Amino acid sequence: MRWERWLNRYSIKFKLILILLAATLSSIGLTGAFSQYFYMQAAKKDFFQFADDASYRLNRQIELYFQQMKISVSSLLAGPLPNRSDLTRAAEDVGIIQNWLASEGPTSSSLLADLQDVLNNYVALNYSEVDSTFLVAVDGRTVSNLQGIDESIEEYRSEPWFGAEMNESLKVMPTHLSEQTGNQVISLIVPVFSTDTMQLAGRLIINLRVRELEKTIVSATLAKKGYFFIVSDDGTVVYHPDSSLLGLPIQDTELADLRLNRSSSVQTIQGTEMLVSSSESELASWKLVAMVPFAEMASGVKVARDAALAAILILVAIVLIVVPIAAQRFTRPLRELKRLMEQAEKGELDVRAEVVPGKDEIQLLRHGYNRMTSRLSQLIDTVGRMKVNEMNILLGQKEAMIRALQNQINPHLLYNTLEIINSLAYVERNERIQVIAKNLGDYYRYTASIQEPFVSLREEIEHAKKYLEIVKIRFPRHFQSRFYVNEKYLDARIVKCSLQPLVENAVKYAVEPNSGSGTVIVSAYHEERDLVIEVADNGGGIPADKLEQLMLRLDGIAARTEDQLSGSPSLGIANVHARLVLHHGPRYGLSIASFEGRGTVVSIRVPLEDQSGEFRPVELEE
Repeated sequence: MRWERWLNRYSIKFKLILILLAATLSSIGLTGAFSQYFYMQAAKKDFFQFADDASYRLNRQIELYFQQMKISVSSLLAGPLPNRSDLTRAAEDVGIIQNWLASEGPTSSSLLADLQDVLNNYVALNYSEVDSTFLVAVDGRTVSNLQGIDESIEEYRSEPWFGAEMNESLKVMPTHLSEQTGNQVISLIVPVFSTDTMQLAGRLIINLRVRELEKTIVSATLAKKGYFFIVSDDGTVVYHPDSSLLGLPIQDTELADLRLNRSSSVQTIQGTEMLVSSSESELASWKLVAMVPFAEMASGVKVARDAALAAILILVAIVLIVVPIAAQRFTRPLRELKRLMEQAEKGELDVRAEVVPGKDEIQLLRHGYNRMTSRLSQLIDTVGRMKVNEMNILLGQKEAMIRALQNQINPHLLYNTLEIINSLAYVERNERIQVIAKNLGDYYRYTASIQEPFVSLREEIEHAKKYLEIVKIRFPRHFQSRFYVNEKYLDARIVKCSLQPLVENAVKYAVEPNSGSGTVIVSAYHEERDLVIEVADNGGGIPADKLEQLMLRLDGIAARTEDQLSGSPSLGIANVHARLVLHHGPRYGLSIASFEGRGTVVSIRVPLEDQSGEFRPVELEE
């Protein structure tokens, strides 16, 4: 690879420094990054836990305030409140509010004045943050504590609470501008029940000034730049430190990008990353939201990051000093070995490296170098002796070649003699002797030609047929031979002289003992990518014990093919098996199946290859 080639151009010292620096600096960097990440996560978790708790407590405090206000008006709404003009009339000990809610038709101005006084007394004696109050009957009649307002409804149609549905539970209406006083208020809608029928008789609207609510919220601190604000369930801003946002839909404010579907999250608001936590009020149906700039809460992370950066710089400085010194120390023995090897390259094999006891790899290299130079000296001496022996062998080979050329005279004499016999048989018209002489001559020529170790199956079959023709002349009446080989296998490669010895073996042990009565069948088929050639006879078969011994012998030959070939000049079953294993491996060779009294089948298994020389599998037609 390219980076490996690039590294190979530099020394071990440089690569050692590079690796140590990279490993150390990456470890320091990862440690700093993980520390900052986990510290930041812890800071977020702490903020969310604190903000959730603060929001929850602040919401509960506001809800408790609303509940207390509801309780404070219970006696006012239920009575008994006697007419102020006759405080001693026990017979009419019924609250004037209950009396007015139960009445029908217009109300006298004196009663309206009494009702206004009751409402004003409540405001004056209880809560200074109450901006105004409105008592509304089920038929729409309305009375307020504000002076100069009658019970007609025209004055109140623009108020947000006017169109609200009568409800039997306490409700809070988001911040809005009161048309009567011009103040930003929150409307607390308190249901009023009849003391006689226990049915809903009307409702009391208490408008609370937002600035009073602000005092409660501001008292709950949330970091330096953090703050709380309230959003109603319809998206109206109930409270915000920026009073210009009060009563506006949140979509029309700078908080339009705020997502309140999660209780705790980190969000970007107008380009500033903010930590946001919210708590929902079941009573008021609003969300109290706490927001703090993330940078403010992460100030501790910045301090930790700066400290980690300083530590990293110090560590880097130490590493830059220590690593080169250590690399110099570690590579010094290697440079010494390099110098010694350069001397050995020049032929100075008597130079030895200094060895210090120990298990250091450098010491092992020194031991190895010393053993290598000693061995090289021995090999040089051995090679010198071998050169002398080689010259002697070459002389011996030349003498053997001369003897071999002389020995070739005998086969030529045999071929010439067979040709003379063939010619005489032709002259005297003896066809059987002519066939025997011709086939025997072809047989010896085929077996004597040893230039190629492989031939085609076609050649092996032709060679076997010539031998069987001679056998047929010997046993003309009862001997038969058959060849069942598909033409698609005829060009397959096979070791030379593999088939004929098996055919000869079948004739020797199956046909001759029966005075020539017998049949030899040669067939071929393929299994996956192997070619299987079978030589079958109908002789007496091989006894089980002898068959077992023969198979053990073949297994032994597979393990010692070279020894068997060198010591066995015959071309019998053992020789054929040994040559097949030698050329193709132990998976191939001969296998024998014999059925006593019925015959024997000898199978040749070889790779199914053609004669192209590239050993490509033969294409088979299914």
